[in-house]
Amino acid sequence: MEYSLLMTFINASGDKVNLSISGVKQDITEPQVSTLMDTIIAKDVFLSKGGSLASKYGAQLTQRQTTKFSLA
Repeated sequence: MEYSLLMTFINASGDKVNLSISGVKQDITEPQVSTLMDTIIAKDVFLSKGGSLASKYGAQLTQRQTTKFSLA
């Protein structure tokens, strides 16, 4: 199974901005996600149309399972 983390931030103009990371470990914790989001905001490496990311809004971990069929 593949896991992805969707983080939602509020930018300087008050708009929501989503950032998705695929391939995260399934046992990532809420404090780890919060720390990651704080680091992303502090480093100010992402810029959106509404300016820099200013605060955290939310996050969610999604799992995706793929089943391949052998059709011979």
